[in-house]
Amino acid sequence: MIQQHTFELILSLIKDDLINNKLINGLNTLGLSAGDYHLHLSETILNLIGLDTENDAIHDLYFNLTQQSETLDLTDITNREKQLTRLATEIYSELLKQKQ
Repeated sequence: MIQQHTFELILSLIKDDLINNKLINGLNTLGLSAGDYHLHLSETILNLIGLDTENDAIHDLYFNLTQQSETLDLTDITNREKQLTRLATEIYSELLKQKQ
């Protein structure tokens, strides 16, 4: 079982990755080539959870899950943290299922 401190660290990293993905996708939509500014936090997150970082299927799953960041309204300051926490927790739960 992952300790509470590690859980909170993983959630924080996932939230940071969601924000970064939203920014990168937005810049790409505007026609800017922003892919070089991706933080590549997935390997750290997967490693902290205890998943195989060499498994392409796990990386694909993580990528697909984080693409849900497009549904977030990060301009809504009142609900921003709640939205990020909800989605990060869902992603974390889905990743944990991969350990079984």
